[in-house]
Amino acid sequence: MLLKKVLSQKRTICFVVMMLLLFCSTLLSQIRDWDQLYQMIDRPVADMKFSSISGISEYGLLLALPGNDGGLAYFTNQDSLNIFNFASNLGAVSIVPDNPNDRIFCAFGSGSYSDGLYEFDVTTQEFELITYCEYPPHFVKKLSSGFYFGYGFGNMYGGLLHSTNGDEWTAIEFFNFKDVTDVEENCDGTLFISAGNEIYIENNGSYTSLTTPSLITDIYIRNYPNNDEVYIASGGGSYSDAVFRVEYENNEITGLTYICGLFQPNQIYEYEDYLVIGCIDYYSNLYLVEPIENGLIQQIGSELSINDVYCFEFYPTYEHNFMVGTDIGVFLGTNLTSVSNNEVTEINNVTLLKNYPNPFNPSTTISFSVTQNSDFVNLEIYNIKGQKVRTFTNHQIFESTNQQIIWNGTDDNNQPVSSGIYFYQLKAGNDFSQAKRMLLLKY
Repeated sequence: MLLKKVLSQKRTICFVVMMLLLFCSTLLSQIRDWDQLYQMIDRPVADMKFSSISGISEYGLLLALPGNDGGLAYFTNQDSLNIFNFASNLGAVSIVPDNPNDRIFCAFGSGSYSDGLYEFDVTTQEFELITYCEYPPHFVKKLSSGFYFGYGFGNMYGGLLHSTNGDEWTAIEFFNFKDVTDVEENCDGTLFISAGNEIYIENNGSYTSLTTPSLITDIYIRNYPNNDEVYIASGGGSYSDAVFRVEYENNEITGLTYICGLFQPNQIYEYEDYLVIGCIDYYSNLYLVEPIENGLIQQIGSELSINDVYCFEFYPTYEHNFMVGTDIGVFLGTNLTSVSNNEVTEINNVTLLKNYPNPFNPSTTISFSVTQNSDFVNLEIYNIKGQKVRTFTNHQIFESTNQQIIWNGTDDNNQPVSSGIYFYQLKAGNDFSQAKRMLLLKY
């Protein structure tokens, strides 16, 4: 009898412990989190796609690895990553599976005479050339209307190929000699194509365009229930770099709505009700942005030590996540907006405003809104190379008059800085930051 009582008590204790662990696990799952996937991939990942082709492990994940010893990569088992190429100095920049035919289309390119579009047979593990291209390829992708392959260089000298089934590829002649960087398709089948700093819309086989301030690097379309909203990353590395929403009606582009300014935005994705913006720049890398005019910007990748963001994908075994391919591998982000009440309060009580005047010489006033219950806030100024030139401390922020800081164009050693583009970034805690651009012009 005593033994039964002891066993019953042990079961009760075990049950309580299990419930506590489950409760703690639920709490921990609500904390913003990053994990590096596939530790053996400590190199740039230019593209990622999932496929249903048999024989590929890790849920059918395909990877495009650029550079020397790069190529098409996938797992044949959980611990075995295989890289396939036909030249050790020619890496892959983009991939897309053709699942019914057990083949993968690969854009290879490193600025050599072998750059082009290739077909990889998963069964034989052999490549077949589809077409060479004189200038570097940018993408190969599958849309509802077929496969597309775009390439080019320097706002010219490129083209766009199309195939309905992947067997026969033909050039869309309108884009001959244009540097085609991306193509996307909305729900009604309308194509949007970027070439140089032009965004094109297709209308019954003809194309009209709108000029943007900088080179377009990516197009992203938010479908239902967001009314086929079209966003572009315009990021050629100039003071005009920004993210825009493309306004269109009756197959005509009517204008651009400015969403936010970021330096060298490269890729756009979506997470819950936010846009995710990945940049190619060692100063700024990964942001959540409200998809509205002058939307709130939250930096979310500062702890990852990444410099460049190349691609996004959804990881199939979790909800509310995305994978990001970077210059140092693949990361999985989860619960990126499920933060504690304290952090929400902190985020909602910190705002960075535009500096005035801008451009300026010799000084400018940077305004902000910070409540007294905000923890650890500072203002940092960076040059265009990403080098920090000036820091205003937490004490200076809270002691400032009218929540304004005057920057006189000097560094932390009180030495004058040179003319050029500078970024000022307001940070609160470990997970929130806003950044804006300013221009110092000395005569």
